[in-house]
Amino acid sequence: METSETFIDSLLRQLPFDIGTDEFVQNPYRFYDEARRASGPVHRTPSGDVVVLGYFEARAVLSDPRFGHGARTAQDRTGYGVPARTFLLTDPPGHTRQRERVRRAFTAREMLSLRRRIGDVAAGLVREAARSGTADVVADVARPLSARVVGDLIGVPEDLRDRFAQAAALLVRGMDPPGLIAPDTRERIARARVWLARDIGAALRRPAGAGILRALARGADGRPARAETVATCAQLVAAGYETTVGLIGNGMHALLQHPDQLAWLTAGGHSEQACAAAVEELLRYDPPIQLAPRCALVDADIAGTPVPRGTVVFVLLGAANRDPRAFPEPHRLRLDRQPRHLAFGLGAHYCLGAALSRLEATAALTHLLARRPRPTGHPVSYSPARIARSIQSLHVRLDPAEGHRGSVAAER
Repeated sequence: METSETFIDSLLRQLPFDIGTDEFVQNPYRFYDEARRASGPVHRTPSGDVVVLGYFEARAVLSDPRFGHGARTAQDRTGYGVPARTFLLTDPPGHTRQRERVRRAFTAREMLSLRRRIGDVAAGLVREAARSGTADVVADVARPLSARVVGDLIGVPEDLRDRFAQAAALLVRGMDPPGLIAPDTRERIARARVWLARDIGAALRRPAGAGILRALARGADGRPARAETVATCAQLVAAGYETTVGLIGNGMHALLQHPDQLAWLTAGGHSEQACAAAVEELLRYDPPIQLAPRCALVDADIAGTPVPRGTVVFVLLGAANRDPRAFPEPHRLRLDRQPRHLAFGLGAHYCLGAALSRLEATAALTHLLARRPRPTGHPVSYSPARIARSIQSLHVRLDPAEGHRGSVAAER
């Protein structure tokens, strides 16, 4: 059985382009296009594994129960110091049981409460960031917003939330091939895993628990499920925190790069409803997670390409979301689309935190647009991570006073 490290190392060798270059970090979509033109929507690697670049083929794989995580795309242990696999890396029936425990934490009442809390936090962060007239969307809004929301869900004490956020960012960096990560960064990632498990364990030991821990701390039979809870919460933190940061930063940058779309969105106001709709096209245009690994659990096929049991399938979400067969003018941001994107996956492993990430991005954009964001001319740099995609810093000019809020009524 392969370890996670062995699988991820193989990723670098198997893709039909070099993900180790700075050019790929800045614009992976050019490489996806070239590979799709050369190989079509399904590319078989020299080793026999498969890379999926097409939208329709990606949908088919993600929604097909014949493809899961299996032994080749998930590790036996979580890497967080506990002998349990998080449900995010398992297949049914174990995945179904664990996922249901997490789903129960996201009740309608809980989501309504979170929506109000997220809106209040986003408003306060943007208000504070706008005082000087300029702000860093990532450092001043996206990161603290995501850290507070995840911290509330897990029940992290205020004095540990900065460390929690740092650990989450490092764990996402750890998704990349180890050969692309400097040795000192790998050491920091290892320490972050220990911090995360320790902090979550400490939260579990508090009498009442907090946030999502209330729904996870006991198994279906009523007995404590500490190992699974630590593993699941650690994975939710790593995935939920950095994914939301990437969505907010990438989305705001895309709007600034398309001033016609930004102007249309703000022409008649900048309502929460309009921003929520815009988030869907922003997710398609520059998704915060670029790749979803799967394994053929039985002999299968993808669009006529035979895929024997045990074959690793690399589903490139970023490539699928810019497939011209599914999205005309795929490299143009168009907020009038109603895209059925794959940014959060599909099927049994659809991102459980998708609704929460959408709420955070919608709140952040709503309050940022009320301050008329404009580019400052500062260079924009992306995180060196390859599987996760997020901007490190995005400086904008903001009006110190909030403008009129209404509903978008302009027509294209």
